[in-house]
Amino acid sequence: MSSAPRPVLLSIAAIAAASLLGCDSSKPAVSSARHIDIGDFANPPADLKADVIEMSPEVVAGPEELIVVEELDVKRRGAKREAAAADKSAKLTEARGVVAEQLADGETAIDAVSPDVTSSRVKPGETWPVDALVGQINGRPIFADAFLEPIADRLVQAAAMPDRVSGRRVFLDSVQRTFKDTVDSELIVAEAESQLSPEQQQGLFAWLRTIKEETIAQRGGSRALAEASLEAEKTQSLEQFMQERRDVALAGRLLNQRVRPRAIVSWREVVQAYERDRKIYSPPQQIKIGRIRFDTQTDADKIEKVKAMVAEGKKFSEIVAAMGIADGGLWQSEELPESGIAGLQQLSDGVRTRLTGLDVDKVSEPLQQRDFLSWFTVISLEKPPSRSIYDRDVQLTITERLRAIRETVERDRYINSLRTRWVTDDINEMYQRLEAFALDRYWR
Repeated sequence: MSSAPRPVLLSIAAIAAASLLGCDSSKPAVSSARHIDIGDFANPPADLKADVIEMSPEVVAGPEELIVVEELDVKRRGAKREAAAADKSAKLTEARGVVAEQLADGETAIDAVSPDVTSSRVKPGETWPVDALVGQINGRPIFADAFLEPIADRLVQAAAMPDRVSGRRVFLDSVQRTFKDTVDSELIVAEAESQLSPEQQQGLFAWLRTIKEETIAQRGGSRALAEASLEAEKTQSLEQFMQERRDVALAGRLLNQRVRPRAIVSWREVVQAYERDRKIYSPPQQIKIGRIRFDTQTDADKIEKVKAMVAEGKKFSEIVAAMGIADGGLWQSEELPESGIAGLQQLSDGVRTRLTGLDVDKVSEPLQQRDFLSWFTVISLEKPPSRSIYDRDVQLTITERLRAIRETVERDRYINSLRTRWVTDDINEMYQRLEAFALDRYWR
């Protein structure tokens, strides 16, 4: 740091020395003046040396970014790195950016650490496409890397799936879904930008400036610390973060103006939705039926024990516990229709007859069925809580669900109208170019 100012200081010292020796600009230089050679700047005479105050680089140095690189064993990584595991020569390198600052006392203060970045080396002779133009939206070029970079991990995992057919389907589904979402977002933002008046644009700039200042204040107080914080948390620069906030604000404003007014839900639709899902809001009564059943040929002694306990007036649960029957003797659990037990058509006539009018936990008359003798009971009758259509929360829930469905329909309809206005290239051609690029880069 001290080497740069030295020639300037020596030149000043030389001029001062010449003045002291009596040089006059109006007269020729006297012979007593020292001639300064170019070599004097490297090894100046003692009378021309100047004092230079040097400062330690650690004192004036700002935060510097250190890159910590670590070679990793491929076998220890997960599915994300399985694609490189097939090639033993393909090493994985993990790096993380660390913003550090050297303090005056010599210690190093770590301000922020970025997320780990993992990459694999390309095999010798193997091509790796860097980027490609997919198409244009409203005159703005759209590049493939902008689509694929956020989903690169998912694409690598899909390409590493053992089932190549399923992996390719997952791979293409991810690309197609990302393509649609990105194109739709670009269309909405482009339409929103075109509708801003000059006054609204100035208001948008002022709002973004305020958001930027608040972000910097909340993330360390300086732009460098804010950049490091966003890079560590969201892998975004400050400008990318502000662009995202801007696009979200514009898209929200446009959708509120064009889509929400069309997503109107009437009271009649709420009533129809409630009746259609009545079992959800007013579930029917549940009946649990118990049964004790033994073979008349092999379990004669058990049958006699049950008959004796029934004669003593024992309850069903007491008999089940005494006989060691699993699950408390539970046989079936059914929805009880409005007609009651008589409406349980899945039960035989003999079972329905014995259960009709039977109290809970009381043992029915025995029923002979071929080689088996059975006793039945009603274990429980449960009535889940019902919610009326006049319940305010029920109305709000149904209304919001219907409005969300209507907004999705209206949003798709509105975006389809935008595609015919803003997209200069055919959508299918754009997707085919993106799909070919993704397969060339990640499907290996």
